Parts: sequence; C-alpha cells; structure tokens
Amino acid sequence: MHSLKKAPVFVYVINVDWYFELHWLQRALATLNAGADVHLVMGMTDPRLIDSFSQYGFTCHQWNIDRKSLNPFFNLQGLIELYRLLKSISPDVIHAITIKPNIYVGLIFYLLKVPYLLSITGTGIIFSGKSLSTKLIKPIIRLLYKVSKRKDVNRRIVFENSEDRAYFINTGLCDSHEAVTILGAGVDPDIYEPVAERETDAPIILFAARLLWDKGLGDLVEAARRLRSQGLNFVIQVAGIIDNSTVNAIDEQTLKAWSREGAIQWLGTEKNMPNLLAQANIVVLPTFYGEGVPRILIEAASCERAIVATDMPGCREIVKHGINGLLVPARDIGALAEALARLIQNPEIRKRMGKQGRKIVERDFSEQQVISETLSLYKELLS
Repeated sequence: MHSLKKAPVFVYVINVDWYFELHWLQRALATLNAGADVHLVMGMTDPRLIDSFSQYGFTCHQWNIDRKSLNPFFNLQGLIELYRLLKSISPDVIHAITIKPNIYVGLIFYLLKVPYLLSITGTGIIFSGKSLSTKLIKPIIRLLYKVSKRKDVNRRIVFENSEDRAYFINTGLCDSHEAVTILGAGVDPDIYEPVAERETDAPIILFAARLLWDKGLGDLVEAARRLRSQGLNFVIQVAGIIDNSTVNAIDEQTLKAWSREGAIQWLGTEKNMPNLLAQANIVVLPTFYGEGVPRILIEAASCERAIVATDMPGCREIVKHGINGLLVPARDIGALAEALARLIQNPEIRKRMGKQGRKIVERDFSEQQVISETLSLYKELLS
C-alpha cells in the first residue's frame, strides 16, 4: 500500500451511507490508515452506520440529498449546502461518487479550486433507462458533465469498466488524459474463499443485488416459471436492499407475492455474503441497468461459483462467456432460461467455471489491487 507523506484532508461525497459501507469503506479506511484526515459527506439514513464510521475515525457530515428528486429548487439547495460543507472542511482532495455528487462537485470546483476525483460507478438508470423522464434528463446530465470539463482542472475521472470510459471520452464528457479505469470495488479473496458446492437435487440459484426492476429480477422470475414448467428442480434465493429512494425500486409486496407463489425465496437484506454464496450453486444477475462492475459477480467468481449474467458493460469485465459463466442478451428471457438450465443440469461445468472465475479475481479484482490503484491516484492529485 502506498503511504501518503503528509496528513491531507480528504472528503468523500456520496449519496447514502449504506452504499458507502458496501462499496467504499475499505478504500476510505486505507486512506485513513495512510495518514489522511478523512471526512464523509453523505445522506445519513442509519444511525448505527454513522456510529460505526465515527469509531473508525471518520468525521461524518449530514448532507440532505434527495437521490431521485428532479426539483430544480431542491437540487439548488443541495448544491449550496454541499458547497458550504466543503468550504468549512477545506479539503485537499474531494472524491465524489455517483451521478449527483459528481455533478455537484464538478460545478463547485469553479468556487473551491480543489483537486477532485469523480467515480463513475456505472452509467446508471439515467443512461440506461428507457422511460420518458430519463430520456429528458439525460441531455441535461451530459451537459453538466461537459460544463465541468476544463483544461486547468486537476482531476481524475475513474471508471469501473473500459466501455464506460470509452463512452465518456467519445461523447466529449471527459478527456482521455484524465480518464482512468479501476475494476470495481474488488473483494478480499481470503474472505470470499472457495467452498465446494453442496450436492443437491435442487440447485440454489442466488440473485443478490439492489432490488431495482432494472437489475432483471422480474425477468428471472419469468425464466424460472418457464423452467419449472419443463420439470426442472431448483430454488431461487433473493437477497438485497429494497431501495425505495429510487424510482425503479421493486416494492416489498411484489417480493412477498413472488415468495408466496414459490417463484423465489425472499431472504431480505443479507450481511454475510460469503455464507450465502457457500450455500449457492449458481449466481445470476440478468441486469439491464448501467452497471460499473457488479460486486456480487466478483464475489461469486472469488467463491468459485458459476455465473449467468447479461451481456452488458461491467458484466463483461468479470464474466467471460463459456469460461467462468454464461452471458445472455439483456431482456431475453428465453436465453436466460436456457443458460440457467445448462448450469442447473451440469454440475461439472459449474465446477470448471468456478475454478476459472477464482483465477480471474485473483488476477484482476482483488481488493488490495483496487486500494493500491486508488491511493496512487490520490498521490498524483496531491503532487
């Protein structure tokens, strides 16, 4: 790990506390342990998390951000509040994560002139969504990204996959010299260690993700119905956060209805992912969302589980078709069902793919590699 030579002030600006804990905590801890004074500016929803962050040594600041609001007045309030918070902290480096923080920090630079990073953790619903609202807001978001692009800016734009990086460069949203790819959040291979599959007549297919329609759970339920009508025996377990602060969230009543039908086993929010993966035989993510690199797929590969995912940016970074999993076209329920059937019926293929997935994680997706690359970027901005 790269140590920082002085004690600079770092600020992470992120939309919500649970997302920070899940995807960014280890990198922030590494920054803290390298000698930095680390502040967290975010929407705080869980007092237990805030207590935990404070005990680690972070300074936490409440930021009243509405993640789904398009109200110009409320968004202006959020921008002004963030500017005042950042000015009071007087940071040496700002690291913004997800779309709204990215846009706000890019605009605030004109006043603060502080080096910063923007993390593009996938293009999200704004770029991948097909609704009228997302089609209307997308040109505005593109314009705001372009507004923040200046020759005198000391910044880095960090992408989780190479395709998002190419898209931003080719559409003029950033310049190639400032665009960097760091593959996802990474995992600790010693925590997500290989566990032999349990022999069973009903393989467990695990779907573990934020519960948004765009993550493809509805397509998975329909594919499962088709497979059961063909006599295949399996179980679908569903775990994840119900994120009611986003417009495309799956509501709990729908999950309970699917559970009563027998389509899924609804597990709720699960903290012990290594244990859950140890019980599973297959991991599936039929997403049509603008992903970065889905963490669950890195975790699955590290635990030697075969994967079925959609042939989308981000998924393609971790799933190599026919090597450690199967890629299917997004929204193609027939292809999804066929891929699942192949793995349900072939434990030897699952075992072979699992071994290959572990090798991919150890080579490209270790948490320590991600931390090292992130700290190197911080040092560049400070130099």
